[in-house]
Amino acid sequence: MAALHGRLILLWILLAVILVFSLTGIARLRFDDELFRFFDSDIAAFDDFVALSQAFEGDSNDVIVLIEAPDLADPDVAGAVSDFLLDAQFVPGVRAAISPFSLRVGGEDGAVAPLFPYPPLPRAEMAARLDAERADNPSLSRLMSADRRAMIVVLPITEDGEDDLRERRTQVGALEELGDRLAAAAPGVSVALSGYPVLRDNVARALIDDIVMLTGFGILVGFFIAITTFRSLRLALLTLPGPVMAVSVAIGLHGHLGVAINTMTIALPVLVLVLATSDSIHIGFERARQAGRASTRATVRAVRRVAVACIFAAVTTAVAFAALATSRSEILAEMGRMGVIVALASVFTVILTQTTVLATAGRFAWFAPLFDRLSVHPPFSRGLENLPRLALAAPRRIAWAGLAVLAISTLLYSQAGPRYSLMDSLKPDSPIRTVFDRVEAKVAPVSQIQIPVTSTDPEIVAKVRDVVAEVTESPNVQSIADVVGGAEAVESELPAPLARRLVSRDGTQSLVSVPFRYENGQETLALAERIDAAIAAEPGLAEIEVGRATGLPVMSARVAEVVLDEINRSLLIALGGVAVLIFIWLGNLRIALISLVPNMLPVTLIGAWLMLTGKGIEFSNGLALTVAFGVAVDDTLHVLNRLRLNGGIAHFERARVAAALEEVAPALVTTSLVLVLGMGGTLFAENKGVSDFGKIAMAVYLLALIADLIILPAVLAVFGPRRKHGKLEKEPS
Repeated sequence: MAALHGRLILLWILLAVILVFSLTGIARLRFDDELFRFFDSDIAAFDDFVALSQAFEGDSNDVIVLIEAPDLADPDVAGAVSDFLLDAQFVPGVRAAISPFSLRVGGEDGAVAPLFPYPPLPRAEMAARLDAERADNPSLSRLMSADRRAMIVVLPITEDGEDDLRERRTQVGALEELGDRLAAAAPGVSVALSGYPVLRDNVARALIDDIVMLTGFGILVGFFIAITTFRSLRLALLTLPGPVMAVSVAIGLHGHLGVAINTMTIALPVLVLVLATSDSIHIGFERARQAGRASTRATVRAVRRVAVACIFAAVTTAVAFAALATSRSEILAEMGRMGVIVALASVFTVILTQTTVLATAGRFAWFAPLFDRLSVHPPFSRGLENLPRLALAAPRRIAWAGLAVLAISTLLYSQAGPRYSLMDSLKPDSPIRTVFDRVEAKVAPVSQIQIPVTSTDPEIVAKVRDVVAEVTESPNVQSIADVVGGAEAVESELPAPLARRLVSRDGTQSLVSVPFRYENGQETLALAERIDAAIAAEPGLAEIEVGRATGLPVMSARVAEVVLDEINRSLLIALGGVAVLIFIWLGNLRIALISLVPNMLPVTLIGAWLMLTGKGIEFSNGLALTVAFGVAVDDTLHVLNRLRLNGGIAHFERARVAAALEEVAPALVTTSLVLVLGMGGTLFAENKGVSDFGKIAMAVYLLALIADLIILPAVLAVFGPRRKHGKLEKEPS
């Protein structure tokens, strides 16, 4: 760096190239929820689901329309709904309309007629017709409430193997427009959309809003914290270029590498932003300590002294992401790989940017006095600088107390079981979620457990149906056993989107489906396992090949259980990786192990809380614990780096530890505030998973700061190497 201080033009050209690279990548950025790819893995449950999807048509492409009215038998309402159904089938990609209006009833003369004839019947006559049909036709009870105040329309949309976000947005938008027209045409009618395509559209649109909000919020928070800390608008402005360049590079890399921003990777840019802001502030503090030297030399020396800790902090974060890259879930592994890339790319971007900016600013007369004044009046630590003094007043007690808390919280954390729900990305008051709940509460369950049977014999299928009906206590089990004429009638009389829900595309298998009320993955998995056990115990099915219960809710629960265990394993890998890195850096195994204590403690405390509150380990908080651990090590590394710079690694005397903490405390407090408040934007995210990730990460960063100011000095003083006149010092009391 010293050789480059006179070549600022070349540095600015390099920064311009990086900026162009970033902007062209941002222009190519894609957003997607990637619901199905999230479960893409070599896990058997996913293979079962893929085989089912290839043989049959599932419910993952169904748009569910909830129509509510004072009385659906009203001829005005019936006429308006009929018009809506007709128009909906002309929306590009809509392949059928399954509703009470598609049902047929037998007349007294044996002829078959529509349940809802046209023109509509008078209200009383239509009400009597619906009540009579409901007693004999279970399909009507799955589509309309008994009080005739709510019905659902199932609209399967294009299933062409391509996942086109824009096409899905167009389809959902057209159906929303038709729903608004229906509500306007009939008094008292309300229309709401749900189903997986609507869920995915909602999540994808929220991602776009969230990344803009998170990035802007993080930049503003870092800027205002810098103003407060440095007490200078100009110095605060000088901390901005590095973080802005780093987050631009992180997002641009997504575009160039073809990695979509999804519910997993959306956390990466904001993490890069807060880490880059932290590094920039650390460089600013060190530059202030170099006051009195020639400006360019002071800048280069400051960067050189801090860069090692910044790089190692980025590497420890990369280690946490690398651990996730071992997951069998392709999208989680992709997030891990991207985390490694952006963490390393961002730290070098910050170092390069801040060196260039500070060296350039140093050529102006106003620059040096700013840092001279900061060195004379150092930033305050908001009173937290007293914590290390308290810790070093009774280090033995605090050190052993910290280890005891770590042991207890680790034990509790180990008992926290996995928790998963397909609704994890939706907040409780999300319109999509509330519509889904209303559908299941007012009409009937719409989530499906599906069992493939290698037979189209109605008698054999009826045995499977009966077992499933007994286990689930549901009268709405659907199969070819309920169709007069069996598979042949299904193939000849029903449109393809309906026929493929009963008989496989090759005509060799049939499907038994049961709707159930979806609560979460654990209850779904328990129900599926009861069905599998009952089918396996049925003597009449011993010679028949019946597949395991599957479907999107079942598959997602089974895969999630495995992946969540992998996330916990990733945390252990990250712990070991960080210890190895610190050992390589400082050459002292004892210090490497000691340094893990204040960083493990926040994670295990949060894990214990998740267990005690019954929340369990979800994707959002499991990822947050692993990633936040890698980030939280940042403060510990800067403390160790300060000890290294002061020559205190081989001699951990209380005075050396106290001096190092006193020097670095303002930077630790400031950068921790950046980490905590910079992630604060996640609290306002539309995506619940992003919000939950942010809450856990913020808690880990806050606890890590307290642990670094109290537990770290105590364990260093008690268990660290201490020598005096060639002999080990007496352990402090």
